[in-house]
Amino acid sequence: MSVDQLIKRLNAIADAGLIYGKNAFDLERYQDIKDVLRELTGDLSDLTPAELSDLFLPTSHYPTPMIDVRAFVKNDDGNVLLVRDQAKGDWALPGGYGEIGFSPCENVLKELVEEAGVTGEVVRLLAVFDTNKWQPQGRQYYKLVFECHALSEDFQVNSETSEIGYFNLKALTVPLSEKRNTRSQLNLLEELSQTGKQYVD
Repeated sequence: MSVDQLIKRLNAIADAGLIYGKNAFDLERYQDIKDVLRELTGDLSDLTPAELSDLFLPTSHYPTPMIDVRAFVKNDDGNVLLVRDQAKGDWALPGGYGEIGFSPCENVLKELVEEAGVTGEVVRLLAVFDTNKWQPQGRQYYKLVFECHALSEDFQVNSETSEIGYFNLKALTVPLSEKRNTRSQLNLLEELSQTGKQYVD
């Protein structure tokens, strides 16, 4: 494990202790672990100040990885749909956090409509990525990428997306939102979509 992964793992253990611990002395020790970690991480970690702040927020639930869903959509020319982030101007596959009350497939189709104005259907699960392996950040995510087929498209600029486009991944020059998807991930997804295979970390 990297230093960042060890920090997140130890923080998760301390969080679990604070949630389920009963003994007052043990609770104090778990909080001490979090306090020491907070001091250490500034010097040892590559995480940004915002990511570090998010990492040490109190939690009332057992700490588990978060879920992120992404849609991999191709047009008739074989180009892949990407959306441009309204705030940062970088590009990513349409998607977002998994929301309570929706299945993974329902979540990704909802995100596809909200971000890209595309009504679609899920074809299959292409990949499950662990951000600890691909793009380490404050929180650990499992990224579920679904191959989707577009049924209709009616994009309008919205609070999340300034524009959409279909891109040839082999000639991609736009800046990517690396925390959402890396170039290596996109290349792997393209390969999976052509071979019918699936990837799971």
